[in-house]
Amino acid sequence: MLGQQTGSGERGDEPREQRESRGLVGQSLPFAAAFVAGFLLGRRRGGSDGEATEREGAIRDLGGADEESAGRLSAVANRIKSRAMPGDAGSASAEGADFESGDAERADAEPATDQPSSMGSVAGEQARQREREHADEPSETHQEAGDTDESGDASPDELDAVEAPTTRGMPMLGLGTYGMEADDECFGSVRAGLGMGYRHLDTAEGYHNEEAVGDAVAEADVDREDLFVATKVSPDNLDYDHVLTAAEESLDRLGLDAVDLLYVHWPTGEYEATDTLDAFAELREEGVTEEIGVSNFTVELLEEAVEVSPEPIFANQVEMHPLCPQTELRQFCAQDDVDVELVAYSPIARGDVDDVEELQAVADDHDATPAQVSLAWLREKGVTAIPKATSQSHLRENWLSLGVDLDEADVERIDAIEERRRLVDPDEAPWNQ
Repeated sequence: MLGQQTGSGERGDEPREQRESRGLVGQSLPFAAAFVAGFLLGRRRGGSDGEATEREGAIRDLGGADEESAGRLSAVANRIKSRAMPGDAGSASAEGADFESGDAERADAEPATDQPSSMGSVAGEQARQREREHADEPSETHQEAGDTDESGDASPDELDAVEAPTTRGMPMLGLGTYGMEADDECFGSVRAGLGMGYRHLDTAEGYHNEEAVGDAVAEADVDREDLFVATKVSPDNLDYDHVLTAAEESLDRLGLDAVDLLYVHWPTGEYEATDTLDAFAELREEGVTEEIGVSNFTVELLEEAVEVSPEPIFANQVEMHPLCPQTELRQFCAQDDVDVELVAYSPIARGDVDDVEELQAVADDHDATPAQVSLAWLREKGVTAIPKATSQSHLRENWLSLGVDLDEADVERIDAIEERRRLVDPDEAPWNQ
C-alpha cells in the first residue's frame, strides 16, 4: 500500500415520510444549529482541530430531534471515537445516513448505466461548487436517529477483536462508496469506517466523491501506508491520453500521490483493450498506481485483457453475492496463468439476502445476520467484498462479519441456493452483447 498524502490534505432506518414530516431540522432543533453544521461541513478541508470538533458536534446535534435520540447517537460516537482518534476528544466519527430502500446495504451496487466521465478541472470546480452550496444551506444527511439502537451494538474491544485478512496486500473487506455524492454523507461514512478498522476504500471518478474520500483520509488517524485506496476511470476517459489525464485528476481530488489500485470502470465507451491497458501500464510504471484492474469484465474480456496488458491485471471488480455466484469467472480467475483477484460489489445483493431462507438458516446457526453470512461466504471463496454502508449500525454489522466462520457444510448449503439474480444489468453491459 503506497502513496503519501499531498498538501492538506444500506438501509435508511428512518422512513422518508417521517423525515419530511419533521421538516428540515425538526421542530425542536433550531434552524441556526443546522445552518452552522452545514457551514462547518463546507469548511471541512483545511479546518483546524477546533473547527473539526465544532463541526462534528453539530453533526451529532443533527442526529435526532429530541434529547433521547441525540443521546443514543452521542453514545455510539463516543464508543467509536476512542479508536478513531486516540487522544483527541473532539474528533468523534460523524454519523451518515443510509439512503437505500428496503432492509439492507445498503445500495452499494455499481451503476445501471455507464458512469458519466469526470472532465478534470471542470469536475473539480463542480465538486467545489457543491461544497459552497452545502455551506450555504443546512444539511439533513446526518439526521438518522433510529440507527443507533443498542440491539446490535459492539464495544470497541469487539471491534478491535476482528481484522480483515489480506490477499496480496489488499484487505478482503472494504468500504464501497457508490451513490454517496453528498460530500458530508461520504465523508462521514469513510471517517466512521476508518475509525472502526476499515482499511480498504473503493471510489471512482464517476462517483463524484473522490474529494470527500480524500478529506476523510486526510483527517483520519490512520497512516497512509496502512490504507488500500482504489478508484476507477470512467468509460468516457479510456482513450490512452484521457486515461493519463483522468488518473492525475483523480489523485488531485483524493489528495494522494498514488493509489493502490486503478480500475477500468466498464469495458464500454472509449475502451479498447490495447490502447487503454497500455495507458494503465504506463501509470503503473510511473508509480501513479501500485496495481491495475478492470471492472465488469466477462471471462472473454478478461482473457483478452490478461493477454494484451503489458502489466499484470490485479483484480476484476464485479457484482457477486450468493444469488450471483460468478462460478465461471471465479474458476477462470483462479487459473495459474490468469491469477486475478475478484472484488465483489453488491455483496449482499442490496439487502435481498435477508429474504433468502438458506441464508437465514445459516445465520441463525452462527448467531449472525444473512448479510454477515453472505460476506463470510465470499471470503470463503477467496473474494474481497466492498459493501456500501453509511450508518454506524451497518458499518459495524459488516465489519463484525469478519468474526463469522463458515464450515464446509455451510458453504455447500449456500452454494445450493437455486435462485439467481443479477441486480446490475444494463443493456450495454458486455454480458448482454
